[in-house]
Amino acid sequence: MVTIYFILFSSLFFTLVIGGLLSLLYKKEIIISKRINHYFNTKKVKEEIKQKKQSEPKFLFLKTVSDRIKKFLDQKTTSSRKKDLEKKLREAGYPLKLTPIDFRFLQLIIGGVLFFIFYLLMNKADANPLSSSLLAGIIAALGMYYPAFYLSVIIKKRRLEIQKKMPDFFDMVNLSIEAGMGLDASLLKVCNQMKGPLSEEFLQTLEDMKLGKSRREAFSDLRARVPVHQFQSVITSLIQADMLGVGMAKVLRSLTERIREQRTQLAREQAMKAPVKMVFPMMLFIFPAIFIVLMGPLIIYLLQHVF
Repeated sequence: MVTIYFILFSSLFFTLVIGGLLSLLYKKEIIISKRINHYFNTKKVKEEIKQKKQSEPKFLFLKTVSDRIKKFLDQKTTSSRKKDLEKKLREAGYPLKLTPIDFRFLQLIIGGVLFFIFYLLMNKADANPLSSSLLAGIIAALGMYYPAFYLSVIIKKRRLEIQKKMPDFFDMVNLSIEAGMGLDASLLKVCNQMKGPLSEEFLQTLEDMKLGKSRREAFSDLRARVPVHQFQSVITSLIQADMLGVGMAKVLRSLTERIREQRTQLAREQAMKAPVKMVFPMMLFIFPAIFIVLMGPLIIYLLQHVF
């Protein structure tokens, strides 16, 4: 019995001694490993990779099919069409981070799903197969057009939001410059405080400048990305002021005054268009109701007493 205890204590003692020696020898590597696990959480990353590998076989077939369809669309889509879609997606702020091929794939998926659903519904109603196919094809075509229509709506909304935010944005930039900050620092500060498409575009411009572009090149790209006439004129003035060495505070102050004047003129223009736009709703909805109220009793009286 004593021999067994001696062997156990001896093995435990030698294990502790060997562990202590190994920890002393590899102390630096252990500290580095702990720091890596603390800051980068490698265990969590490994678990996520493992879960991803386990879930990949379930969706491997769908991913393969979608990749082949995207490759086919990429081959069939012309370069001019790709550039046009890229321009529209850029103006819309890349909704859902879609590429031109992803956008075409989304259109195809929506059209295919709508065609399949409406074709099944028409078959359930015992309709003619030819008429079912024709109606489902029309619905599918409308469904394929809907993403493009929605994209144009997003672009229009984004442009209006940029026009709306421009005076306040450049006012804050002007105040920051007058307080002693540089143009780049002022833009970064205002972009962090004001969220929206205008701030996103300027943040992208600042990132381009960090990657090595000059201010003139970055502002030129910004002007090309945002097709708003007022904004483009402001960026052109900033580029010219930077080239000529004119003080940015004076330029921005005059630009913001001009922007507010243009917004006032635009509001007056919209107010002048309002009566013309109200004519057709009045003719279609208001005037018939007025005629019914005014002429209805007279017509009833004539029908009862004269005819």
